[in-house]
Amino acid sequence: MNLWKGKVLTNLPYGHVLIIGGRIKSNPYKINLDVSSLDEKLTLDNEKGMFLKVEVNFRENSAIHSIFQPGEPGKQQEEIWKTEGPKNPLLPGQNFIFRIALLQKCFEIYVNDHIYGTFEFQQPPKQIQYVTLQGDFEKVTQFHQRMLFPIAFPKTLLSCEKIAFQSDVAKKYETGTVVALECIAKGPPLTEFSICFQCNDTGRIILKFLVNFDKCCVTRSCQKEDNSFSPDDEETDGEFPFQRGKLFKIAFGIGEKAFIIAVNGQYFTYFNYPYRSFAISALKCCTNDVGDLTVKSLEYHLEPSLELLRCHYII
Repeated sequence: MNLWKGKVLTNLPYGHVLIIGGRIKSNPYKINLDVSSLDEKLTLDNEKGMFLKVEVNFRENSAIHSIFQPGEPGKQQEEIWKTEGPKNPLLPGQNFIFRIALLQKCFEIYVNDHIYGTFEFQQPPKQIQYVTLQGDFEKVTQFHQRMLFPIAFPKTLLSCEKIAFQSDVAKKYETGTVVALECIAKGPPLTEFSICFQCNDTGRIILKFLVNFDKCCVTRSCQKEDNSFSPDDEETDGEFPFQRGKLFKIAFGIGEKAFIIAVNGQYFTYFNYPYRSFAISALKCCTNDVGDLTVKSLEYHLEPSLELLRCHYII
């Protein structure tokens, strides 16, 4: 059974939407989607901070059959959905998208772009911090935190590349923001992948972090004003801390003048900003034709100072 975890960057007031998408295994049994205020590792009572639980049971064909929120201590509140649509709109081996919209009084849940149900809030949704997905899915390919209005598909997510994962948030990364990922890269020796940070208005890449297993090289570069890349701007110094098929952790800190990058808890390098007038709010991971990259978790943190960022993520 797979587990994926995402941590939001900011509080979630009314008018925001959480989007999580990926691909279901070919012979699934169950998938659970949880929205909560607590990391499951921080409490044995995992239901304590639960806001919403969506269950999909493929064997019973009851699919999305309940939404859950804790009531009084030791008690559970569960609501059985009644829908005129299919009991289970998700299909084995196919892609899926859950959209959880935070309206003024309730969650509005969409499955594969179709509304499926609503659930009234029992506590303010701004306390939401984590979204977790458990069960029989192959991988998660997108995790977004957006505003419902204006409804626009960000330029940063338009790409002809082979996208393995993408995420955007409803505000720009401030100084002190840390983006931490757990990933596994698989494929033949020619495998390569990139992690890109982009401006939310122009789509221009401020940092392209490219890992090439064939050359055992990590290249850092940025797009010029004409959206081209120049070999003269590339940085390739440093060790090669990645192994195909082995989990790695990577963190990107937004400093005052540069990205600060750590791999597996150790300082790796920095990359100076090409210019200062930009607003990053999007992350995109791509691979070449033979590569495969799975993002196991994504967490956003906002540290009050660069020094604290160093202490927490680069030791």
